Amino acid sequence: MRPETFERVDVMSEADVLPFRAHLSAARAPNLLHLTLLTALAVAIVAPQLGLAGYALMTPDIRNIILDQPAVSLQLAVAMMFWIGLFAWPLRALFSRLTSHRTINITPETVAVADQLAFGASTWSAPLDSYKGVAHHIRSSLSGTRHELVLIHPDADRSVLLLVADRISDADVSRMTQLLRLPQIPASELYRLGKSPNGPTNPLLWNAVPA
Repeated sequence: MRPETFERVDVMSEADVLPFRAHLSAARAPNLLHLTLLTALAVAIVAPQLGLAGYALMTPDIRNIILDQPAVSLQLAVAMMFWIGLFAWPLRALFSRLTSHRTINITPETVAVADQLAFGASTWSAPLDSYKGVAHHIRSSLSGTRHELVLIHPDADRSVLLLVADRISDADVSRMTQLLRLPQIPASELYRLGKSPNGPTNPLLWNAVPA
């Protein structure tokens, strides 16, 4: 899961001692509002079309015209599938964001991650010394600007979000690098990550600005 998937990081351990434990999730209020508005819009657009289609199929004269002209039936079916698909994909993405969360546990030897997804769960781990370092990253979006600390791995799928805040100081970065015994590296390293040997790498942070 990409770092931008998560908007909240709740640290559940002491600040200066390993293991470092944190729970990552999305902000519920704005995502729930977006889901509600998009669902209402989908119902307002798709429901009348489904009603018209049902009425047409129940009316003998119109039904016979449709059945006698396969091209018309195909066009109607394609149009209906287009509208359903147009709303189904973003609705599924919003629902997945609302219901997915991640737990990370970092010990002096290992980074362990447990993902609870909308349609399943997964776990993985990687040696801490396989990570390149910690990057202070600034992300810009329509919602504003947020600061992130990201634990960078050569495989983008193994990079882990450590902290999210409106502002992250040099002292915060120094504390995290000392805790993990890893160097601070430029945020531009996010753009140089390789592909996962097990499959396609998640898209990089397209709208991000290096700190």
